[in-house]
Amino acid sequence: MDPETAPDRRTSHRQRRRDKVYDAAIELFIEQGFDNTTMDQIAERADIARATVFNYFERKTALLDEWMARRRQRATSAVNNEKTEDSSLEEVLRLYITEIGKINGARRDETVALMTACLGNINMLAYPALGDELAIMIENSQPAQGPLDHADAGRAGILAAIASRIVLSRWIAEEPEPFDLETELLAMLDVILHGVLGPLPKDNRHGTCITKALHPDAIGTRGGAHRPRKSRSPSGIRNN
Repeated sequence: MDPETAPDRRTSHRQRRRDKVYDAAIELFIEQGFDNTTMDQIAERADIARATVFNYFERKTALLDEWMARRRQRATSAVNNEKTEDSSLEEVLRLYITEIGKINGARRDETVALMTACLGNINMLAYPALGDELAIMIENSQPAQGPLDHADAGRAGILAAIASRIVLSRWIAEEPEPFDLETELLAMLDVILHGVLGPLPKDNRHGTCITKALHPDAIGTRGGAHRPRKSRSPSGIRNN
C-alpha cells in the first residue's frame, strides 16, 4: 500500500463507519422516537461495537447536532452552486431559506421526529449555529446601504435563525401541516428584511400567515372549511 494514500483510505473508512452509525440512529429516531432509542440499539442497527459508536458520537444528542449541521450544509451547498457572487443580500438569504424549507419539507416524518427531539434536548436559542451561518452570509454580502459590521450581521443572523426555528416548531406541532413551510419561512424573512413598518416587496405572494394558523378560531379554516387537527405534545406524542 502506498504510504501516501493510506491516511486517505483510513479517513474514508472512518467516515463510512461514522455515516453508518448516523444513518442507523436517524432511522431509529424516526421509528421509535429519540427518548426511546438507546446507544446500544444504534450500535446493533449499525452492526458496530458499542464502544465504536461512542468514538464517533460521545453522547446521543451529538447525533442531533450532526443532523442539524448536515441540513445546514446542504442548504449552503445549494446556495454556493447558484454562483451568487453578484447577488444581493436579499437574494442570497431568500435562496438559503428556500432550501431550508425544501429540505425540511421533503421528509416531514424525519423533520417532525428530529426537530421535536432537538427542541426538547438542545438549547437552540442560546447559541443557534444557524444564526452563525446566516451572519457569515450577511457579512459576505453587500446590502444596498453598505456592508454591515460584524455585530449587526451577528444580530441579524440570530434574529433570522430564531424566527425560522419558531416557524419550524409551529409547522411540526400539528397534523396535517398547518401551513406551507417554505412560504411561511419566506414571509418571515420578508418581515425581518423590510421591517415591521416598512413596505413588503410588491411581488410578495405569501398569503398563508402563521398568525392565522396560531389563532384558535382560524385553526383548520384555511380555504373556508374546518379541518380538525391533531396537535403534538412536547414529547412528540400526538394529542387528539
